[in-house]
This record gives sequence, C-alpha cells and structure tokens, in this order.
Amino acid sequence: MSLLAAATAAALLARIEAANADVHSLSAQIHAHVAMRSFPYLAADLSGTYYYKEPDKTKVVFTGGVPLIAQQFDRLYAHIESPSQWQQLNTVTLISDDGKIARFKLVPRKQGNVESIDAAVDDKSATVTSMRWSYANGGSAEMSNRYATVDGRMLVVSQTGHVQEPGYTGDVTSTLDHYKINPTLSDSLFEDQ
Repeated sequence: MSLLAAATAAALLARIEAANADVHSLSAQIHAHVAMRSFPYLAADLSGTYYYKEPDKTKVVFTGGVPLIAQQFDRLYAHIESPSQWQQLNTVTLISDDGKIARFKLVPRKQGNVESIDAAVDDKSATVTSMRWSYANGGSAEMSNRYATVDGRMLVVSQTGHVQEPGYTGDVTSTLDHYKINPTLSDSLFEDQ
C-alpha cells in the first residue's frame, strides 16, 4: 500500500471511530425475519433487544421466535466488531477507494474460524455499509446496513444478510428502533458470550 493510500485509510478509519464517539453503550429493539434456505426450510419472525457496550461487547436477547434460529442469529451478531476495534483485532488493508466507497480487508490477528472480513465503508458518511465474513470451514456470512439519523447520530435502522455454512443456508432482514443511547448496562449482561 502506498503512503497516500495508507494515509487515506488511516484518515477514514479515524472518521469511522469518531462518528459516534460519544456513544459508550446503547440498546435497541430488533425485529428480524429469518428464512432458512436449506433443510428444515423454516422461516421465523424474531423480536428482542440488541445491546452494545464499548469497547467490544454485543448481545442480542430474543424474547420471541423460534429458539434454534434465534441462537444462530445471535451468534452472527456476537461477531460483528465495532470499527473502533478493527485495528486492534485485525490486520487492516485498504483494498480500493473510488471516492464513494472504500473497501477494506480485515484479517484477524488471532487464528480462528474467521479467515477474513471484507468491509465496505461510505466515504461521505464514514459508515460501514456492508461486511462479508469468510470462514475457515468454507462458509460465509454477509450483512448490509442502512442508516438514519437517530438523536443526532448515524445509527443502523435496517439490515439484510445471508449466511451460508456447511449444513445450513439462510437469509435475514431486520430493523432496529427505539434506541436508548448510553444506558447503564452491567457487564454481567454479556457474560454468556
């Protein structure tokens, strides 16, 4: 990577981290529709609460829906890292930037099931528009985000995703609303991750 590309990448990563720097925790209601595209071909509507606490704690607690599907969806959310953690947990490389969308490749510093993550970032808003996880087992997961201004902050209000793992394939669409910014969240809430 050239010095100019490295400087551009560093500047954009700093803007992503600064975008919601005053958000130390949040909760939101999540409503998801999950459709399994492989046997047992189930579809379910899930509802619950999404929690985030800096620097890297996330959790989804589903209160309605099919428990087996909810567990799989919760695992996906547990692996979505905050951009503020990208450089600490991954080797981050700017792959391209056309002036509208920057594409990054993240390779985890610690070997595990995730081999790499491709992330697309909107240059203007400094928001992560999509991520694709490639797994060592040959599987993958993708998530695309749509943002809106909520209490003066750019937050995800809807997502679409696709998961393809050995043994199952599924699609998900979700919406997030009723955000609470900086609620007091106990660390014990996140302990069973």
